Amino acid sequence: MNYWRQGLLIVLLAVSFAGRASGPDIIIVKSSENSYFNETIETLINHVDREARFRVVEVHALDAFAAEPGHEQYFVALGFAAAQAVGRIAGDAPAFNAYLTREQYRLMQPIGQQSILLDQPLYRYLAFCKLLLDVDSVGMLTTEPIETGAAETRVLEELNFSLNGYRIDSHHKLLPLLRQLLQQNDALLMLPQNEIYNRDTLKGVLLTSYRFRKPAISYSPAHVKAGALASIYSSPADIGRHLALVINRRLQHPQAPAPAYEYARFYSFATNIRVAHALNLKLPTELELRSRLERIEP
Repeated sequence: MNYWRQGLLIVLLAVSFAGRASGPDIIIVKSSENSYFNETIETLINHVDREARFRVVEVHALDAFAAEPGHEQYFVALGFAAAQAVGRIAGDAPAFNAYLTREQYRLMQPIGQQSILLDQPLYRYLAFCKLLLDVDSVGMLTTEPIETGAAETRVLEELNFSLNGYRIDSHHKLLPLLRQLLQQNDALLMLPQNEIYNRDTLKGVLLTSYRFRKPAISYSPAHVKAGALASIYSSPADIGRHLALVINRRLQHPQAPAPAYEYARFYSFATNIRVAHALNLKLPTELELRSRLERIEP
């Protein structure tokens, strides 16, 4: 645990209670105690425009939580367990979820809660692959048909490359299907699907990719440490900034319509230089990559 960051968070919360008592209560519910959530909370506190009082509670202690009557309240849930718990107690108070994948969101289908997904939009993943590697095609393993829209079609056409889906089912097992994908495409794009990418399968996926000398591009920086070439992902600070943006929008325009969920707006990169050298790949700089990615955003 990062004790310096935890100490800073305690100071920020103390300042919030001392100097912002006249504003709304923003009650942050954490699924667990970890440094990622704490960094997100720290960023959120520093980016909320209006005076507010922040209160943090872990989900296991939520039953003992007592709301103070007479205060304007907003709930922020960090993680799947927290989102479920907030859904049970928030009532009519505005509620915002973060640290949910699209897969988890579909499973949960929260009603009356606005969710920020960990996933990048598919067009951004695709553009990242092309601009990082200049490949002609990329393959994806899926358990459901790939849903592409106007943004994905535009990126594929403008950048002149193709996306090919390989669906895992009772007749198509993971590693044989992965070998077929790698034979037929220039790279593997790994998107958040726990049924495919988990602690039991990850090593085999990355080793197979490496043996075929085809790079794996992932949604997770942890996968980059394990042997994927690169990742585009939202860091805890990115998530905190996005949460603050959504909450500020709600505070400024309480009656304005809001989407049920949003894909990640802010993002970071991770690359594995050793894998790049082993595959004889020269990668663009982060500044070049970000500049080119920003130009393809809708």
